[in-house]
Amino acid sequence: MDVYNKVLLDLKRMNGVKMIALAGRDGYLIGEHATEGSEMLTLMSANMLRAAQTATNKLEKVNPDRVIVDYNGGKLITTYAGSKALISVMAEQDASLDPIIREIEKTAGRIKEIL
Repeated sequence: MDVYNKVLLDLKRMNGVKMIALAGRDGYLIGEHATEGSEMLTLMSANMLRAAQTATNKLEKVNPDRVIVDYNGGKLITTYAGSKALISVMAEQDASLDPIIREIEKTAGRIKEIL
């Protein structure tokens, strides 16, 4: 198991988490294993974060903490992990977001230290 997968393990084990992926800010996967759909997830997530960053910078002169997409069938949460990476999580529709977001923030801090 590579160092990134070890850091992501607690997040992967969270109740309600269906998929997790770590990528560079460009959306291309970082780490040893890609699952089906994980690179498409991170590529789209990188675009959503860039769009949210552009919008919030124009409107409020601040960067977004995360982007959350609520769709029929689940939730997508994406956040930056330092200046070089992002984490994308797909959660079940009825998943409780607060504990997942707290774990994403802890995981992003660990990834930031590694990179």
